[in-house]
Amino acid sequence: MIGNLGVLTLAAQLNAGGFDAKAYTGITTDVVKTIGGMKDRLFAVCFYCDFDNQSAVAAIINDLKKDAGNAFYVVLGGPHTLHMTERDLEKYGADAIIKGEGEESLPAWLGARILGETAAVPGEILPHENPEYVYLEDFSHYQLPQDEAVPDYSERPLMSVITARGCPYRCAFCFEGGNSKNLRMRAADDVLFEIETRLQKSRGPRYLFFCDDTFTANPQRLEKLLAGLRRLRKKHDFVWFCEGHPGFLSQRPELIKEMLESGMVRMQIGMESGADSVLQAYGKQAVPEDVKNVVDTCYREGLPQLAGNFIIGGAFETPHTLEATTRFALDLLERAPGMLDLSTTFLTPLPGTLISGDPGRFDIVLEDRDCLTSMEDFPVNRTRELSLPEICRARSAFLTRVSNTMKEQFRNGRIPERRIRRDFELAFRYGIAAGYLKFIYGRNPVMVSYYRKLTEYRGLLKEWEELEGAQKERYVIQRIPDFSQVNFESLNGMESEILLDAGLYSVDEMAKKLAVSAEEMAVYLEGLSRRHLVLFSPCL
Repeated sequence: MIGNLGVLTLAAQLNAGGFDAKAYTGITTDVVKTIGGMKDRLFAVCFYCDFDNQSAVAAIINDLKKDAGNAFYVVLGGPHTLHMTERDLEKYGADAIIKGEGEESLPAWLGARILGETAAVPGEILPHENPEYVYLEDFSHYQLPQDEAVPDYSERPLMSVITARGCPYRCAFCFEGGNSKNLRMRAADDVLFEIETRLQKSRGPRYLFFCDDTFTANPQRLEKLLAGLRRLRKKHDFVWFCEGHPGFLSQRPELIKEMLESGMVRMQIGMESGADSVLQAYGKQAVPEDVKNVVDTCYREGLPQLAGNFIIGGAFETPHTLEATTRFALDLLERAPGMLDLSTTFLTPLPGTLISGDPGRFDIVLEDRDCLTSMEDFPVNRTRELSLPEICRARSAFLTRVSNTMKEQFRNGRIPERRIRRDFELAFRYGIAAGYLKFIYGRNPVMVSYYRKLTEYRGLLKEWEELEGAQKERYVIQRIPDFSQVNFESLNGMESEILLDAGLYSVDEMAKKLAVSAEEMAVYLEGLSRRHLVLFSPCL
């Protein structure tokens, strides 16, 4: 749900050239309804096509072209066009298929049609012509992404930003690494100018989502970006996410602290497998020890959330590698209780990747190369030792063991309270929900009420452990959850009395009312606070 930054950029470029362009990203059926509601006003509909949505795009275009009442052009672009040829002109039925980055080609093609003319544009597939994919080198003179181009736009916390195109790595499973021409990095000043320009239009806290895989690839540029982000955070309320390479960060751990000081609250690193031989086959340029080092550094420095993904049923997968990956993931969780957000995927044979081109080299058999039997919820390949059902069951078993470990950590009090509180703050203020919160903390309505109040009334409401000196006598006890959420059977009589009269008395007044000593009252309040039932406010 981060939106499509490329589409937003193209809309801005078109609007700067005199068009009235809207950028829509959504559910397939909603796309059809949106086009239907606007079709009398449309000059052109332009589709972004990737591996996952290619059949949907083809179906929608063919349906649009069958309707004689649709008097608009249909243009097809997006990353999947890299592997299209003139045969796809008939398959998709679009008026044009334009390969590559379209900041120049798309306005030129549409501009010619406005004048009733035709124009040969770079990247357009024509009968008997299959041009090269267009890669742009300098993005500084193109328009910045236009968030307001979204129909019925309303601001949400998340704001995506891209700092580079292409990738220097060549991981065997990755579309970007397998297909990109080269790494083309934007200058740090250009990136910071974009961020500041878009933040100036913001009305609330923002969560910057750096989309590119190569945010940490250039240390000198990274240092400039971090310095600029620190400067911007003095004027704007935002935090940010990026992807990092474990091999690089393991060698430069000091950068992680600098990233945190610049506002990073969440990062993702490639994990893929716990078996070194599998990582070597993928060409990851990192080993499991690098991942461990990054996890240890991030936990020590206080990073709230670190995400990582494991491929189940990938290169040379066997029962042995699956068990090694599971043990590796559980060890990472033990090293960093409350920080890791682990996920899994099945292998997807993306066109242009090494695995797609030569699966046998990786002990892989592609049973469904086009992924017609899967929406990423069922494997489309088997390995020499594992069948499709075995790979599917392995993923389920992996997730179960990870989930059980997370729940056990929480149940046994291994997750520091400051981490839990920070996760809720990030969720309520910036819309960032990590795995522990989504699947454990967030399912406890008492905790949700407690941390929501603590976040909303930051500085006015305090936890018991935050009170100092006379505050532990003068502050007023406040019951947080509704009575319907309180399990009074789990409380003793004195604790129940405190909750029933909460909001009326200070700590000292409550102790006198119940005829208990200050020490006894402290014990009761510590217990209620630990169970997220009370907070404390200044005496007004």
